[in-house]
Amino acid sequence: MDDDNIRFKEIIKKTLIEDPLTIYLLNNKELEEAEADPSDYLDVNILPMYMIHPTQHNVQNFICYEIQFKEVPRYNDALKYVDIIFYVLCEQKNGIEKLTGIARHDLIAARLRTLFNWTNKFGTQCHIVSDIPNVIDSDYAARTLTFEMTMPLDIVKTKDGISWVVNRIGG
Repeated sequence: MDDDNIRFKEIIKKTLIEDPLTIYLLNNKELEEAEADPSDYLDVNILPMYMIHPTQHNVQNFICYEIQFKEVPRYNDALKYVDIIFYVLCEQKNGIEKLTGIARHDLIAARLRTLFNWTNKFGTQCHIVSDIPNVIDSDYAARTLTFEMTMPLDIVKTKDGISWVVNRIGG
């Protein structure tokens, strides 16, 4: 698919659910006890948008992610800067990982850096440009990670599963 948002979110989703350590760090006791498949964490603890239900019946930890096109490099109209933004939210009652005693949101953020920083998962190298701690509604410890990469500026067209560079003048 030609849409970077959809393609990149699929790559992120696949990377997260295939990583047992990420699933462990999310610490969803209900899913663990049910011996749930890692894909069951999607739309529960792993969300492809920064939006969680305002009323939580069970203590939950979340990894939310968004893709954004930020700007075009100066003097180059064939490239764009793309940001992948992860929002890690850990409820205060579940904020410390029992084995290590380290804040859970810091551990999850460290795992995300390991999985994505300086990789070529998206067809070009991405690297972290910010890592900001925060508190949300005085109930969630949060960390916002932003990874940046340089990509072609919508000059690729996919037809029958094959990507082609499009002549920007004639299409």
